[in-house]
Amino acid sequence: MEKRKKGFYILIAITSIFLVIIVSWMVIETGIEVTSHADFCGFCHSMQPMVDSYLDSKHGGNNERGIMTPCTDCHVSHENVFAHFLGKARSGTHDAWVTLTRDESTLDWQELRDRREEYVYDSGCLTCHRNLEAATEDHGFHDAYFDKVSDSQCATCHESVGHSNLNKYLLETKYKYHFDD
Repeated sequence: MEKRKKGFYILIAITSIFLVIIVSWMVIETGIEVTSHADFCGFCHSMQPMVDSYLDSKHGGNNERGIMTPCTDCHVSHENVFAHFLGKARSGTHDAWVTLTRDESTLDWQELRDRREEYVYDSGCLTCHRNLEAATEDHGFHDAYFDKVSDSQCATCHESVGHSNLNKYLLETKYKYHFDD
């Protein structure tokens, strides 16, 4: 009888550990998914122009199928899982800190647009556009990039990708909230 009880307790312990792992995984996966989209990223008032221009773009669902690319597909590295999670945590913490400690009117979004290569990752672009090299090799497009002759990144040439009419939305926000006053 004692052996059966011990076996039963071991089975319960293994089942409990398995359930904790599964539930933890589901919670983490749900958290990652929820915090990857524009409605979460746009929670901060200062990000509203970026959300509006994203929704106006093909990547934001303004396409024939209504497919939306999560913000993290472009703004977090996809080199490996560790880099992705570390980048997501670092970026989210930084954005929250800036929102809590800085005056929105001091944010120079136009200057940040000039530094877009720092926060748009080619690994994200190439995750979705993995057939790009083969699709363009007959036409000569992207040859310098794929041959590593150029230091350019995807966002260097595709400066408004993911954010159509961003300048318009930035100006609307600036005048709506009188950031220069």
